[in-house]
Amino acid sequence: MLKIELVRPNPHQPRQRFDDDALQRLADSIKTAGLMQPIVVRPSDAGFEIVAGERRWRAFQKLGKPEIPAIVRAVDDQTAAEWALVENLQREDLDPMERADGVARLMDEFGLSQSAVAMQLGLDRSTVANLLRLRDADPALREAIAAGLVTQGHAKALLGVGDLTRRGNLLAACVREGWSVREVERRVQAINREPLSSTSGSVPASRSAHVVDLEKRLATHLGTKVGINLGRQKGRGKVVIEFYSLQQFDGLLEKLGFNPHSDG
Repeated sequence: MLKIELVRPNPHQPRQRFDDDALQRLADSIKTAGLMQPIVVRPSDAGFEIVAGERRWRAFQKLGKPEIPAIVRAVDDQTAAEWALVENLQREDLDPMERADGVARLMDEFGLSQSAVAMQLGLDRSTVANLLRLRDADPALREAIAAGLVTQGHAKALLGVGDLTRRGNLLAACVREGWSVREVERRVQAINREPLSSTSGSVPASRSAHVVDLEKRLATHLGTKVGINLGRQKGRGKVVIEFYSLQQFDGLLEKLGFNPHSDG
């Protein structure tokens, strides 16, 4: 049993928002049935730091309880951060943006690769990559994800539109009209089929259905806008692949099978 005032929150806590009504319901449940699972803490200079169970600790504070059952574990910063994220992922308590930010924080602070963090958290590498893709969201899309107005699937599709004005218009219509993920994907693909502005040195040749289809399929495969610009000479041209952050650029390189850190 630890005194409540000796316990402090985990700075690596992935949860950014604590719903007061949900905390009150948890407090009422603890008051009626008791605490089913102790919190997990680790020793710190000021007492103890929560590794897992901050919602339970907050609920105990609401109840005015002076002490809380706890399991003490001497773990390092990385392990504490991993446990905090794993607990919330397993309970599915976090919204997609909180999950994405938590995974990114693990990678940034402890130098983990996507594969390493996937292994540590017991996730598929594709799941980690899809979560990190959400980090490219603009403020309006982030807010919509956090508020539950759109799902991770909606967000992933919307991120295929690089122009923020167009993306914002699609987002507003999606929320207003209740589009399915498939409908959002269809709208995004329609935008991506539009040709990119021609650059000097190339001539806007007649675009065959084959070229338009290739652009669409490449855009879907890479998760970003792709343009195929045909040149003056038959059989020549250029492929333009757009990216909107360094993190997305790294993901594109991986999909293309290129490792920028190798010596070869």
